[in-house]
Amino acid sequence: MKSRLMCVFLLLAGSAAAQLDQSNLNRIGITVINADSPRENYAAGAMVSAADLSVPARARKEFDKANALLRKQDWSHAAKDLAKAVSIDPAFSGAYNNLAVAYANLGDIACERDALQKAIELNDHFALAYVNLGRMDIATANYRAAQTSLEKASSLDSTDATALSLLAYAELMQDHFEQAIVASRKAHALDAPHALAHRFAARAFEQSGQFDSALAELTQSLKEEPSGPRADSARREIDTVRRLRR
Repeated sequence: MKSRLMCVFLLLAGSAAAQLDQSNLNRIGITVINADSPRENYAAGAMVSAADLSVPARARKEFDKANALLRKQDWSHAAKDLAKAVSIDPAFSGAYNNLAVAYANLGDIACERDALQKAIELNDHFALAYVNLGRMDIATANYRAAQTSLEKASSLDSTDATALSLLAYAELMQDHFEQAIVASRKAHALDAPHALAHRFAARAFEQSGQFDSALAELTQSLKEEPSGPRADSARREIDTVRRLRR
């Protein structure tokens, strides 16, 4: 409790840590709760959890203001408004999740984790907070902890391809190749394409010496994401796998 209050106090006082580089911003930036966003538009946010539907109007006002600031990447001011929201309603789990997003983008890892743990403490069915915690553990190479959080997230929301794709990555990084392939295929079975899931499956197949299966996954990845840096990377990987297969 003491550390969480200290984190909020520092932001209300106006301090801000150094910003992370863009690659690290992207690891957290898609996991903001926004009550006005459709569930299928995951990059914009997800529906607010049922546990947060009875929050006081004043807390909701600060929450909505903060979401507008998060979309503008104004992390410090968003954090201040979210800190106000949780001071009005200390049980506002969605606000704690978004506060973690702001802390992440301000480079404050300790307060980010504290906020996520508080969100989960308040609502242990909060799948998105578990996804954020998994992302955080992946960023620090704590893949076993990430796997635990992402398995929990997936059990709570089996339709979340992002959670499954991240789970596949966490398993891949622990050399759990069969499990990584299973998680990737579960992600692919969902309606929304997720090219990264195929990349992780391809790498697992490569490590297992199954080069034809790896090529099939890479080809599918290109169908789902035919342009951009990741597509270029997939094409290079296809060339590498073809050489290994000879």
